[in-house]
Amino acid sequence: MSFLQNIFQNDPAIAFSKILIFIFFFLVVSVAASFFYDYKKNLINLNKIKSCEIALKDLIEAFRSIENICNEQKKILDEYKYILERHNQEISRLGDSLNKDSNITLAIKMANEGKSVDEISSATGMSSDEIEPIMKYHGK
Repeated sequence: MSFLQNIFQNDPAIAFSKILIFIFFFLVVSVAASFFYDYKKNLINLNKIKSCEIALKDLIEAFRSIENICNEQKKILDEYKYILERHNQEISRLGDSLNKDSNITLAIKMANEGKSVDEISSATGMSSDEIEPIMKYHGK
């Protein structure tokens, strides 16, 4: 307490102005230090943001390349699907052709044996319109 009394006893106005100047300089230094600290933190955060942006750009590029690969694979799979459908159609056509040929052969054989149109139709599954020409040329 005696220190404070000594400061104010000599000349209180000068002492008060010195205290105000000291507080002012302390506040200026504190504000400058906080600005400097914020500046350093902002630089660190800016570097982190830049590295995140670079990583994000790399990820975008990787996803685009994966997308291109997937699109190419989709095109290839579509081609294979088309080829498979064509093969299934061809197999069905050949099966129908073979079945129809065997039915026609059976119908001719039955017509040569003298079977009726109804008997041939029930055995082969062919319509009577298909059997009648066979009966004309091959029937007895």
